[in-house]
Amino acid sequence: MKFRLMLLGLLMSLGAMAQKVNVRGALIGSDQAGLEMANILVLNPDDSSMVTYGFSNSEGQFRFQLEGNKQYLFKFSYLGYKPQELLVVLNSEDRDLGKIPLEEDSELLQQVEVVEEMPIVVSGDTISYKADAFTTGEEKKLEDVIEKLPGFEIDEDGQVKVEGKTVEKVLVEGKEFFDGDSKVATKNIPADAIDKVQVLRNYEEISPLQGLSSDDRIALNIKLKEGKKNLWFGDAEAKVGDPERYYAHGNAFYYSPKASFNFIGDLNNIGQAAFTARDYFRFSGGFRNLSSRSGFNFNFAQDDLGIPLGLNNRADEVTGRFGAANFSYSPKKNLTLSGFVIGSDNVVSSPYTTSRTYIGLDSIGGGVEQLTTENYQHSTAALAKFSVTYEPSKETYLNYDVFLKVSDQLNTSRLYSSFSDFNFSNNLGTQEAKRPWSIQQNLEFFRNQGENVFAVELQHSRKYQDPRFAMQSQQQPFGQPFVFLDTNMYRLVQTREVLSESLEGRASYYWVLNGNNHFEFNLGTVYNTQDYDNRLAEGEVSDAVEFANPLLQNTVDFSLLDGFGGLHYKTKLGKLTFRPGVNFHYYQVKDFQAGTEDVRDYQVLLPDALLRYEFSSSKGLDLRYNMSAQFNDVNQIMDGVILRSYNSLFTGNDSLDFARVHNVSLFYRDFNLFNFTTLFAGVNYSRSLDPINNAVQYIGLQQVFSPINANGYNENLSGFGSWSKKFKYIRLESRVNLNYSTVNNEVNGRTNVNNTFSKNYSGEIGTNFKKWPNIELQYRYSQNDYSGARSNSVYTNHSPSVEVTAVIASDFVLRADYSYNNYGNPGSTRTVYDFLNASLEYQKQDSKWLFSIQALNLLNTTFIREDALSANLISTTAYNVLPRYLLFGVRYDL
Repeated sequence: MKFRLMLLGLLMSLGAMAQKVNVRGALIGSDQAGLEMANILVLNPDDSSMVTYGFSNSEGQFRFQLEGNKQYLFKFSYLGYKPQELLVVLNSEDRDLGKIPLEEDSELLQQVEVVEEMPIVVSGDTISYKADAFTTGEEKKLEDVIEKLPGFEIDEDGQVKVEGKTVEKVLVEGKEFFDGDSKVATKNIPADAIDKVQVLRNYEEISPLQGLSSDDRIALNIKLKEGKKNLWFGDAEAKVGDPERYYAHGNAFYYSPKASFNFIGDLNNIGQAAFTARDYFRFSGGFRNLSSRSGFNFNFAQDDLGIPLGLNNRADEVTGRFGAANFSYSPKKNLTLSGFVIGSDNVVSSPYTTSRTYIGLDSIGGGVEQLTTENYQHSTAALAKFSVTYEPSKETYLNYDVFLKVSDQLNTSRLYSSFSDFNFSNNLGTQEAKRPWSIQQNLEFFRNQGENVFAVELQHSRKYQDPRFAMQSQQQPFGQPFVFLDTNMYRLVQTREVLSESLEGRASYYWVLNGNNHFEFNLGTVYNTQDYDNRLAEGEVSDAVEFANPLLQNTVDFSLLDGFGGLHYKTKLGKLTFRPGVNFHYYQVKDFQAGTEDVRDYQVLLPDALLRYEFSSSKGLDLRYNMSAQFNDVNQIMDGVILRSYNSLFTGNDSLDFARVHNVSLFYRDFNLFNFTTLFAGVNYSRSLDPINNAVQYIGLQQVFSPINANGYNENLSGFGSWSKKFKYIRLESRVNLNYSTVNNEVNGRTNVNNTFSKNYSGEIGTNFKKWPNIELQYRYSQNDYSGARSNSVYTNHSPSVEVTAVIASDFVLRADYSYNNYGNPGSTRTVYDFLNASLEYQKQDSKWLFSIQALNLLNTTFIREDALSANLISTTAYNVLPRYLLFGVRYDL
């Protein structure tokens, strides 16, 4: 009986397919040329409901498959042309509508009314996606909406990519949302408030620079539904579970033409830190990097502790607290005040085990360390920004920003280290602590003078770092230059202070010859200073006694001056854009230490070029080249000795030269709305001459690192590709990422080459039904090949996964996801671990209340694995993860 029903259903489907007819045509302009990316809407003339929609291809052609023996109303629209309607009566045969001319119209706003109903609207450099056309109703946040849009993806760090490029800013109703950070936006903006997601290509917020910039930046603008404007909206959610698990999260938003206010709060211990240390370091205040735009890179030491950032569920315990507020207010049409405040507090307890293969250590009898770590991290951070933007006209732009960052970081570890080849073991304890802060100011002025543009940009930053490292060891950790007084328990305390200040200025003049040609002249300077002090002592933190050896006490005054001038020319020849340029730099580097001043001068030419070919508005190819000069900061050139870790030291090198880096990239995009296929691919190659790498010298089982200008050069070749295709209810995606790098250094005085080859492949198929369960199947494969000296390792991971979302009886939503991992070194024992999560939600239609039950890590998986390569070791680590737990929750929509 079931077979007969299936056969009958199949025959009925075939019958329905047989009644379909093909309708084709072409849209042309006044010059008889095809109009690419024109909007086409097909309606039922009886009730004006939408039947389907589409776009014309590069030749203006379109094609639809419609049910025969019916009539349809076609609506055509294109930016700069009058909209047109055409009533088409179909019989059972295919129909060719021929060439359909559109009439030019300067009243561009008319297009908005015609295409308002379309799921996708193309208007110049703006592509608008109507959220309801791509969602199925069970989406919670913006990230759930974005993942269903063609050409979009969200990476592991929560950053949004569109057409293969990272989104630089996220706006809501044209106003920046928390500095434009895409992760904060995607995790917090409610899905049911979103009307449209707009992609702003060639984004430039500075009006005088529009049409002159070649950065090809991408931003997103979120348009809200009418019912969400001029009133507060958001949600509040709370969950509790056993054993002693809790989650609380709340959002509140307000948007009006003059003002916007956003509040976010989060408190949980289920491994979902709303704001991690990695997020803290990523926030830059949105400042334009003046020095790197001219080819100068100055590598300031980072504030991280060298520990895994953003562990989330890779821990036994994770407690996160987060609060943030954002505002924008325009008292006048030409004046905008905006800013935000973010505060976070994260506590992570993370035991893990690591197997480390030391490159080159096998030359003295062995090189594998087994390391067991019990780690505790506590990180408190605060960020604040205030901005004033004044635009009295389209010709003038004035902006001032001040950005403050402060944090308090603590990392405590208990370690057990063993080398079986040497019959050696040691119990250790370490503590790393920092309270860094920084304040940055930015002033920008841009002014149109006729067709030309004059600009002045100034930036000032002041940064303080005070890393402290303390350790105790049962075994003597280091030999000379250390002379220990206590040989029962070895205790070391290291304190460092670095005060950095930077002043940057740049003046630019854009000489516009015509709409297709202009010159850009710029002059500028960068002045960096750093005061460095390092002290090493023996004993407890409270009563440590400094070592007498001057190598263990170091004070340095460092400065770097960069004066530069640049010339660029941009021309557009039909579909080809060419922008060659060159920057001339004069560098002066000074350092004063141990009573001696060292001064060095450099003169460097740094060329760059852009070649862009637009096959069409949706297909293009970019070729970029640039040469940069890379300098390191005071931490690399100080002559003293510092503790790097429990078993390694670091000594600087005041004779370091700068490195020259050549970079070439090729990027291809094909965003085809005619058949809903996207293809993005890119290749990047960089070569560093006189690269600054760390040499390592083994003294027993201890290591001494020192930066050198390595012989030869470092190379990095990477490539990526992304393909997706959307059918009515099915979407297909595939991605590939490849990266090959070569790093030259020295191990025990001998030249060493470290090679890394990483491969990542993924394929995905998903459904997008409105009334049926939706499923997403994915398969990922990753492989990392590491080699150096006589050490070689290969790690692979096979990871299939499945996600299911089902609406049950209209009021219940069931969600479940399962992922499987088969990890290991080919030819050796494999490690298998998997995760299963599930939830059930209940919400009556039109109710503001939602109730849920959620189970995480149902299989009670205990650990996951990762691998990595550094200057002298290959490591694989097993991290403990949060155990199985159950949560009961309630949510209220404001």
